[in-house]
Parts: sequence; C-alpha cells; structure tokens
Amino acid sequence: MVGAAEVSAQVVFEPSSSSVYDLLNRLSVKGVLELNDELKPLSRVELADRLIEAANQNDKLTSLEREEIDYYKKEFTPELALKGNVTIKEDLQFFNIDDVTGFRFFLFRSDDFTLNLDPILGFDIKNRFDEGQTHRRNGLQFHGYLKNNFGYSFYFRDNEERGERVDRTRSFSPEPGFNLSQNNPKTIEYVDVQGLVSYSWDNGNISIGKQYIEWGSGVSGKLILSNKAPSFPFVKLEFSPVNWLKFVYVHGWLHSALIDSSTTRTTLVKERNSYSQREKYIAAHMVSVYPFSNLSVSLGESMVYSDKLEFAYFIPILFFRTVDHYLSDSSNSGDNAQLFLNAVYKNYELRTKLYTTLFVDELSITNFLKGTNLSAIGFTAGISFVDPFIENSELSFEYTRLNPFVYINSNDAQLFTSHNYQLGHWIGSNAHQFYAEYNQSFLRGLRLKIWGEYVRKGQKELPEEQYMLPYPKFLYGDKLSMTNIGLILSYEVLHNLFGQISFAYSNISDENALRTPDYQLGRNYSFSLSVHYGI
Repeated sequence: MVGAAEVSAQVVFEPSSSSVYDLLNRLSVKGVLELNDELKPLSRVELADRLIEAANQNDKLTSLEREEIDYYKKEFTPELALKGNVTIKEDLQFFNIDDVTGFRFFLFRSDDFTLNLDPILGFDIKNRFDEGQTHRRNGLQFHGYLKNNFGYSFYFRDNEERGERVDRTRSFSPEPGFNLSQNNPKTIEYVDVQGLVSYSWDNGNISIGKQYIEWGSGVSGKLILSNKAPSFPFVKLEFSPVNWLKFVYVHGWLHSALIDSSTTRTTLVKERNSYSQREKYIAAHMVSVYPFSNLSVSLGESMVYSDKLEFAYFIPILFFRTVDHYLSDSSNSGDNAQLFLNAVYKNYELRTKLYTTLFVDELSITNFLKGTNLSAIGFTAGISFVDPFIENSELSFEYTRLNPFVYINSNDAQLFTSHNYQLGHWIGSNAHQFYAEYNQSFLRGLRLKIWGEYVRKGQKELPEEQYMLPYPKFLYGDKLSMTNIGLILSYEVLHNLFGQISFAYSNISDENALRTPDYQLGRNYSFSLSVHYGI
C-alpha cells in the first residue's frame, strides 16, 4: 500500500483551503491514488508524492485531470526537487515564469535552503442585504526548508470590510471567525497571522506553530476541529511507524475571552485598568488506521482544561480521561473531555465515498439504555459521487446533527471554544443541517460550485438544563430556520491568482426576535465579485 503514512524528511503544511485537496480527493475516490485527509493540513511533500502517484496512472485520468496534475506539479516543484523527481537550478527567480516551476513571484532553492514567497492582495465587491460592501485584504506569505530536517512557513493577512450590514460576529456562519482590531459603524478590521517551524525524521515530525487544524470528514463543516475559530498556537506531533497507522497529538493554547479578576491592576492612566485572560488549553490526539487502501478508521479524544498548564496532558499516549480523574477529586473540579470517531469508505468501482464523524461530548449509558436521551452527541454522515453524470464532476449529500449541549460545559472556562467560537462545526449545538453540493470543472482552474443547505436551530441552552429532568428535546425552544442556495464560479488563472463570481439566495425565519438582525430575515439575494493573489 502506498503510504498514507509516507513522511518525508522535511515538512511544510499546505493550507486546507488549497484547491489541490479537491483534485487529489476526487482521484482517490476513483482509485487512482491513496489519500487520507481526515487530519488536515497535510504536508506539501506528501501531496507532491500523491501527484506523482497520480501521474503514473495516466490511463485512468481524464484529459482535464492530466492538465490539472501537470499544473500542480509545477506548484509543488520545490517538493518534487526534494524527492529528486525534478531538477531546479540554484538561481533566484523573481517575477518569473518557466516550464518547470510555472509562475513564481519569488523562489530560491539550493541543496540547503528553499524560500518561496508571495504577496497577498485582494479586493471583493459585494451586494448583501440591499447594501454595497467591500472587502480589502493585503499581506505576505512564505514557506521553505532548511537543511534536511527543518521546515518553516509564515502567513499574514490584514483585512478591512466596509458596510453597515457587514457580519460583525459571524456567530452563525460558515465563514471563519475573527478577533476584531477595529470595529467602527461602517468598517471592521481584523488580522490573520499564522506561522510554523517543524523538525522531521523519516516517519514523523514535530512542530510548533499557529495554524488552522481540521479533524474529521465533511464538506460543509468539521465536527471535531474546524476553521471556525481563529487559529491558535500549538505543539504538534505526527508519527507513522508503519504505512497503515498514523498518530497525531496536539496541545494548544486557546483564548478563553474571560477576565482573570485576580490579575486586575491599576495603571498610570486613571480608570484604565490592566488585566489578563484566564488561561485555557486543549490537548487532543487521534489514531488513524488504514487496514485497506479504501478504508480509514480514526479514533481520538480531546480535553479542554483551564487556569494552569498540566504536564500530564503533554504525555501524548496517555488516555486523557484517566488524567482528568488523577487531577480532580470527587467534587465538580474535572476538565471537559470529548471522544470522537471518524470513518471513510471508498468504493472505487462506483466512484463513491461514504464518510461519517461521531462526536461525543457527554454520554450517559444508563439514560441511553433507558431510551431517554443520547446526551450531548453530534454526528455527520455523507456520501460523495465522482463523475456521476459527466466527467470532471462531483456530487455530495451530507447531514449533520448536534444534540443540545454539544460544545457546552458548566464551567465557562472549559467550553469547546476559542475567542467565543466553537472549535467544531459552525452550526453549533441544538441544530441540524441538510447540505448538498455539485462541482463541475470546465477548464484547468475553472470550476463551478452549486450548493444548497437547510438548517434548523433551537434555542441557546442554559448549562443547568443539562442536569434537569425531563431532558430537553432536540431543537427545543425558539427555532431558527434557514435556507441557502448559491453558486460560485472560480478561476485560478495561474499560481495564486484567482477570480471569483458568486450569487446566493437566503430565506431566514427566527422565533427569537433578538437572535437574528431584522435585515437578514425573509428572502434576500447577494452577489459578489472577487479578485485576489494569494490564498
């Protein structure tokens, strides 16, 4: 079996938003290559390996897929050079285009050092909720390798959105959350900063960084870890002792958004006190097993804890629930634990992918056997078809349900959140979603996505209600109903240069008059035009 667990000597992680994942995923469903992407992001070297694997199956590819692979091989030329598949001359490339590397803003590679740098520039024009809006972004990103074992990456993007009806909270939206640096009546500003340094060996790597981590399967969102909350700092270990087994451990520093009153102190400016946030952390690990080329099963757990670092949570192979029992006493002083399962099966003959994620935040076996409730459990189940009607297309259907109290805890410092955004699926608890998506590729880089969803959400739960009888029913309380239909036409002209046109229809009703702004209720249409360089 070609290694899901193949790990090369140098590691830089490719952002989960990269379009290369879409291509490799569809080829894996067709049986052209093996790709297990339940734990994202993956390393650029591993993705380069998958491209070579696909290129060696030329007879199984459509003409468009061959063009896409040729394009991405140029994108991943530095990694292919590390593997000895291509040769790059030791020369500085600035604003250059050639047949080997394609277009590059800045690229340098030698045997000991590689640096790939790109600016980030973008501008969106939107019409949403009967209002014109704009989104300006600018910044810088670079990544590279040092010697035989070190990798590094950096990403900085400054954002400014203008409009009175700009979504200033993104509390019920699939768009990633943010930490506002400026919040004026007609303008919001926020910054996205990421970075990572890694050290690698033949079958593993360890990294310190601040990036998005996505765990679980799903088209419209991830139940376990998603990109909904802003990225947080972490230490991560990946280890693949054999090609059918992968182990990942993460310890992260979350943002509690809670003031530690014991740190409040006066400053030299009257009535301008200083204070610190309460400390909050997450420890998580996942074991993925690949018994067959078309099957993956992953099992993991996480623990959200607060106030002080606990060394026991830095021991990757310990069962964190037993650590919690060791650290706590018989009183209500424990930490917040979660268990999760992810499974993916691919039928190569039918070009079909079946996947599911189970997230257990709280489970009472006694109540389950009595048939009273399933406690705080969420799940996603989906199916994807590759080339169901015509070539170069995908069709996906997905259902997600999160019972009441998923991601919620009686201790507000141990919620499954960071910056007040849930770490998992954006719809949150006491909600479900039906989602469908169709993708069609026309030319290299030209792609149409048609999508639709129906979401229902009950009231926001009170933590004490979880311990009351009768147990609240699914979707209890004031209900929000939301229907969205949209299409996105995007074109990746060349390396990191994108153009996009999108249109969306929404119909929202909410029984809670304070939850959804009036201008979002009822039927609305939106349109946007975007041009940007850089992811």
